[in-house]
Amino acid sequence: AMEAADAARKPESTLDKIVGELKNPKRAVTTVEKSSYDWDKFKEDQGIGEQLEKYAKDGYVERQEFLQRVDERQFELEKAERAKARAAAAMK
Repeated sequence: AMEAADAARKPESTLDKIVGELKNPKRAVTTVEKSSYDWDKFKEDQGIGEQLEKYAKDGYVERQEFLQRVDERQFELEKAERAKARAAAAMK
């Protein structure tokens, strides 16, 4: 018990600090975590969080997927027309 009291009164040596840091390393914040935090803070400060959520739901990605499907359908229709024209030309 006396040793514990003595250890509590002794100032921590540099070696003790190093050993303590090795036992309990502080986790560094990654760039991605920092960017995410900064973005969340910016959205909160500007009050644009709800608008971004609305546009994300209604938004750009869904429209792009729709336009891609339309483009693919149009391509398939044109391809079928070309095939018909080639078949008709081959019969002549």
